Amino acid sequence: MLINTLAQKFAITQALQHRNFRLYWAGNFSSVIGQQMAITVQAWLIFDLTGSALSLGLLGLARAAPAVFLGLLGGIMADKVNQRRLLMITITMNGFLWTLFATLTFTENIEVWQVLAIVFGIGAVQSFQQASRQAFFSSLIDHQHMSSAVGLNSAIHPGARIFAPVVAGLLIDHLGVPLQGAGVVLYMVSIGTVFYSFMVFRTRPRAVQRAQGASGLEDLKDGIKYVRNNRIFRLIIGTSLMNAFFAGAHIALIPIFAKELMGEASGSAISYIFAAGGVGGLTGAIVGGSIGSKRSKGRILVGSALAFGGSVIVFALSPWYALLLAMEWLSAAGNEMFTVIGQSILHSEVPNEYRGRVMGIWGMTYTLAQPMGQMQVGALASGIGASAAVAIGGTIACIIAIVGIGRDKAIRGMGIEQPANEANSIVKD
Repeated sequence: MLINTLAQKFAITQALQHRNFRLYWAGNFSSVIGQQMAITVQAWLIFDLTGSALSLGLLGLARAAPAVFLGLLGGIMADKVNQRRLLMITITMNGFLWTLFATLTFTENIEVWQVLAIVFGIGAVQSFQQASRQAFFSSLIDHQHMSSAVGLNSAIHPGARIFAPVVAGLLIDHLGVPLQGAGVVLYMVSIGTVFYSFMVFRTRPRAVQRAQGASGLEDLKDGIKYVRNNRIFRLIIGTSLMNAFFAGAHIALIPIFAKELMGEASGSAISYIFAAGGVGGLTGAIVGGSIGSKRSKGRILVGSALAFGGSVIVFALSPWYALLLAMEWLSAAGNEMFTVIGQSILHSEVPNEYRGRVMGIWGMTYTLAQPMGQMQVGALASGIGASAAVAIGGTIACIIAIVGIGRDKAIRGMGIEQPANEANSIVKD
């Protein structure tokens, strides 16, 4: 009763009327809380062990490298196999890796190469499951609640980022020696993955049409061709990938900015910056998920991409910690609004038989583009400094938003003036 009442008053909560989606969303939320805590631990641990911007970039490379080979393969699998079963298997595998990571850290036996190897393994599993994550929840809801479901799913990461990094930072700083605190955090991450797998097990998704291609390679080519031949899909996904590579990668250097402005890269100083991004991301997810088709999606999409890139530039040049926090809030809000609106357009227009592959390409924003961007920004920062490297990335993101989606009339016209399905129908090459 309470959930139905909320759904009537707040558009973003409408998908929670569906029991299967509620189960999935709760499990996913617990897993993401762990992921956000783990990001703080990994950044602190690598910087504590090495003090190097390049090492922070290598951490991003370790996350990204598996996606080069497995991201699109995961999309093929998501279109061909039982997504629920695939999610349960891969989530359980990640739980084992997090437990190993936690044990090595808690016992103070962790080394840089072990961190990078385990992060590589976790990245491999996550890149393989990313498409299933993105495609699975559409089988748990009615199509009319797609914007709500996308908004709620997108709100998970920034919502967890508000408090999870702070909890991780406090545990690192105050629970025994720092490595023991970090180990406890990683054990909590492992527990979250177990809960996620259990909640996925409890769902009962409806049957969806599967791809019937003769081979995996044929399916992969078909999926890439489908995106390439649809200009709106091509522009939205391309902008998402470039934003992540050039501007989103700035989060890899957060320990450096914390040290420059606060005098030390403590767990707390790092975590507050992540938390500011969480507040901003949650704001952007709520606003983006509430838009539906009642406003001009296209103009908001372009504006949010520009806000993201512009605020990253100011973040890079900020002389004060407080301004840094404000810009991290604004950049995350703009990026999350772009993500929610862009993903809702994709989900609304893509056929079920292509959904896994399309969302696999979209998911490479997080499994490939952003981690690879962290490698390039880390390498660049080691040569010209963190501020200059991040400012360049933000500037490139702004240019891409203007000359890409900003110049496309069909995208700018989405909303009341021209529904997404109309716009989509006139731009298939």
